[in-house]
Amino acid sequence: MIKTPFIAAVLLSASLLPAAASSAVLKDAGFSLPSVEIPSPEAPKANQWLTLRKITVNTAQPENDDALIGIVRGMDIDKAVKELNENGFKAAAYQDNTGGYMVIVDVKGQNAADLAVGLARYYYVTEVKVGQRTHNQLFGLGNKSTYAVKQGTIKGGMNHSPVDLKINKVAWTITGGLNHSPVDVRINHDEKTITGGANLSPVSLKFDWSTREVKVYGGANHSPVNYTVNWDKGLLEGYANNSPVRLEFSTQDGFAGPITSIKGYANHAPVDLTFNGVNGHLGGGMNHSPVDVNLVNCDIYDFLQYFFLFLYNPAL
Repeated sequence: MIKTPFIAAVLLSASLLPAAASSAVLKDAGFSLPSVEIPSPEAPKANQWLTLRKITVNTAQPENDDALIGIVRGMDIDKAVKELNENGFKAAAYQDNTGGYMVIVDVKGQNAADLAVGLARYYYVTEVKVGQRTHNQLFGLGNKSTYAVKQGTIKGGMNHSPVDLKINKVAWTITGGLNHSPVDVRINHDEKTITGGANLSPVSLKFDWSTREVKVYGGANHSPVNYTVNWDKGLLEGYANNSPVRLEFSTQDGFAGPITSIKGYANHAPVDLTFNGVNGHLGGGMNHSPVDVNLVNCDIYDFLQYFFLFLYNPAL
């Protein structure tokens, strides 16, 4: 462990870190940027709601695009560094002048923006500080290369209806069509609200979020909504659409794995789904209807957290 009161001093040592192998992190993590090969965790390790929101400018050294600073919380720092290096990041541990821990990742000669996205996917990395140029590459206006990172889609068919949803991960909106009705929903992370309209009904929900579980409650689909998704237990439980909801899903160390089985009941009907985290396909049956949709640049977390959207009310 190295202790230093100055982040700038730490960054100077980043170029001394050992070389590491590379792999396609964005493909494995559910993102897609063209022609990029970078390190990857074996399974998703962060909730998609906050992945991009974790990335901020390193105000201490905004000109430094050769190193990333990852702030680590809720994980033994030595175990975190070991996992990151095993997965191809050139990482080293440091203690800052506030008594907290961070990792410095050497990205010299590599695509810092894509590595920053990969690093932010780890649940125990709560913030990733990057250089100004790297930040502009990810979030700059008119940057077509990052459009796919900012836009997720869910397309296909379910509930005997076409599905065409767009999830904007910067403006945090969900728009499109589902259940033969328009969807126009906004997620406000500061107010912790989900508002708008979907399924021919107003949506007025609150959410309580942590890295381990999310609770969604309020009103949608002309009915009360109150359910909790717990990643450690692999369980979504509560009620929605005037019916109880209980879904069990397979996990890896408290997180949905590459192949996720989702079984239980909702909307007075059995649920039996399989999600392939490699190609993004979700198939099976629910609401007494076949499900055949593809998730691009989003993952099963989005489906489970916004589960109220995918419930069909035949009375509407």
